[in-house]
Amino acid sequence: MSFRIEEKVVLTASDMARLQADLQGRGMVPLYPARLIRSVYFDTTGLQMFSDSEEGVLPRKKVRLRRYPEQTDAGAVLETKISSVEGRFKTTRPVDAGTEARLLRQGHFDRDYGTLMPMVEVSYRRSYYSLNGLRITFDRDISYARPDGQLAHRESWTVCELKAPAGAPLDALHHALPVPRRRFSKFCNGISAVIARA
Repeated sequence: MSFRIEEKVVLTASDMARLQADLQGRGMVPLYPARLIRSVYFDTTGLQMFSDSEEGVLPRKKVRLRRYPEQTDAGAVLETKISSVEGRFKTTRPVDAGTEARLLRQGHFDRDYGTLMPMVEVSYRRSYYSLNGLRITFDRDISYARPDGQLAHRESWTVCELKAPAGAPLDALHHALPVPRRRFSKFCNGISAVIARA
């Protein structure tokens, strides 16, 4: 596993279009075609992961079952994102259809948090780019639903994420995207939306 730096810029749809155009003018190039992403996030029944994320506790985890619905040949993957004092890293494990169904029905056991159950489904369309060795993604059409698929909220914001190896100089990151950063968590926003609709 490798640590990485992640920074997020929260934008209106029109601001995102302007930022994309500006970065393309500076040499940003597409990496892959845009695709739909659907992730089911897990948490304890007491929402301990949500609480740790909101409070900024370190170390903490997010566990999700991710799928690319438009890619019929791609199965689901179980991902664990870990935030620690050393940085952030992610582990990924492919799961077959039977395991996916079992996880959605019975939950997942985590050695730190215990039994985790599916709590929120987050969907969005992501575009992938590269600029001077940095990876930049743009997420739009973000929506949050209950695990049974019942829509809870459509996000009014779009998100640009900048991802770089842990050793990348921070001034290079800010030079690449000279836009103010702010905290934005699809997981936390989704949990809040589902709770509000409960």
